[in-house]
Amino acid sequence: MNISAGRSRFPSKSRMIRWAGTLVSIALFLWLISRQNWIQTWESLVSAPFWLLPVVLGLYLSGMAMNAFRWNLLLRAQGIKIPYLETLKIVITGAFASNFLPSTIGGDTVRIVSLIKFNATWSISVASVVIDRFLNVFATLTLLPFSFFVFGTPAALFQNLAGSSPPAWLTSSAGLAAGRLDRWVAKVSAGIGRLWKILQIWISHPGVLILSFALSWLSTFVVFFAIWVLAQGLGMPVALYQVLGAMALTHFVSLLPISINGYGLREVAVTTLYMQLGATLEQASTLAVITRFMLLLEALPGALWLSQTVVTEIPGEKPA
Repeated sequence: MNISAGRSRFPSKSRMIRWAGTLVSIALFLWLISRQNWIQTWESLVSAPFWLLPVVLGLYLSGMAMNAFRWNLLLRAQGIKIPYLETLKIVITGAFASNFLPSTIGGDTVRIVSLIKFNATWSISVASVVIDRFLNVFATLTLLPFSFFVFGTPAALFQNLAGSSPPAWLTSSAGLAAGRLDRWVAKVSAGIGRLWKILQIWISHPGVLILSFALSWLSTFVVFFAIWVLAQGLGMPVALYQVLGAMALTHFVSLLPISINGYGLREVAVTTLYMQLGATLEQASTLAVITRFMLLLEALPGALWLSQTVVTEIPGEKPA
């Protein structure tokens, strides 16, 4: 009997923690919205301008288009010639995989494997996705000063986020899930050296890196601007700089490896932060739900291209 094969049938500890964190976060979010006035929520929705959701969706899609253009630039700098529309299809398909197939296949895996049919080596495929992710995270990192300006020092911010009093079983479960944070930080620190090696591949193309970063920042700003437009339509008393600060924090909270694709965790963060900015529970939770819906909606076309984009056999170079 193959013992290792038998063990592989059981979910890994990492996956179990992510599922537990997701369930705890969703439970906490459901607890929050159970306290809201649903009549008031419905009234805020029907009173919003008819053009609000189409405009917000259009801004989300423009951010996705800029992300695809950025990745296309990085690939072309390494001699991988892919039509822009193909790159856009791969990016949307990857987003679909991340949002709808979280337990089976990741969006980054879809993007990496999809490059094989364009004669990209495995190492360049992986490196392009890693540097593309890094540029996006770094662009969001530049917006964190807005977070500290709006919410105060990190210590004060933590107190604000902990201001609610959820049921004890939820907070204790969340504490167990958050215990993985130290291990995650250690992995990030260990990965900095690998990231520098990957970055050196593009060092000889500084213009491409600068333009790619500018596209990362612009695509991030466009999406945050869309959220501000939505918040205004829902009657929230928030300024654009406050939205930039809140969404930068939300982005990094969603990256914590204690839930699947930030489900539940992101919604709790959005609801809590916007209530700190003066929004009602009804407004904040509605914003959280609609922005999640926009993320899903913009990725939905990827379902049409998933079977076309991903190859089942990877010729040539294999991963180590």
